[in-house]
Amino acid sequence: MKQNAQRKYPRTLSIDDRSIEIRLLHPDDGLALNAFIQAVPAHDRLFVPRDLGHPKVIVAWLSALGNGVTSLAAFVDGEMIGCSAVVSDALSWSAHVGDLRVLVRPSWQGRGLGRALIQESFKLALGMGLEKLTVQMTVDQSSAIAAFERLGFQPESVLRNHVKDLDGHTHDLALLSLEVAEMRQHAHERGMSDALHG
Repeated sequence: MKQNAQRKYPRTLSIDDRSIEIRLLHPDDGLALNAFIQAVPAHDRLFVPRDLGHPKVIVAWLSALGNGVTSLAAFVDGEMIGCSAVVSDALSWSAHVGDLRVLVRPSWQGRGLGRALIQESFKLALGMGLEKLTVQMTVDQSSAIAAFERLGFQPESVLRNHVKDLDGHTHDLALLSLEVAEMRQHAHERGMSDALHG
């Protein structure tokens, strides 16, 4: 897969007068990642194909960094408050597609951190030479769906009863996508122009 110029990390941004460091997730971030995942409600984690509450899943995630998984982590005062991942498979027929996953600690939701992580992840996807991004979440996560749609993601499908939570309840899963070339054309109007620049 073609590699373009990579964004430089760490980066610092300000949210509510707090200094947020965004950097690449490293294999030695296991403790911080575990603490972060435990602070995110289980329902918010349903859009990730595996149960992030299981220690083996965290180990597998950290082991896959640089090998199909590129992740960012947001920290404030040494505490992880958000993370994202762009997952791709260079050996599949969809090697040009990346699956985007974004999680934000509840106390930081609605403050712009999720949007910042999406923009940073979009820049990573450009650097990876990806042509399309997909994101999935349960249909009742209407705020998250609306946020992605404002950034240009379009609904593709709904998979009925596709996810079963820890209590055994099923949920419909919405799949949205974004064509990278289209985003380049409409980046300014969708508030993504920052993601196109270093």
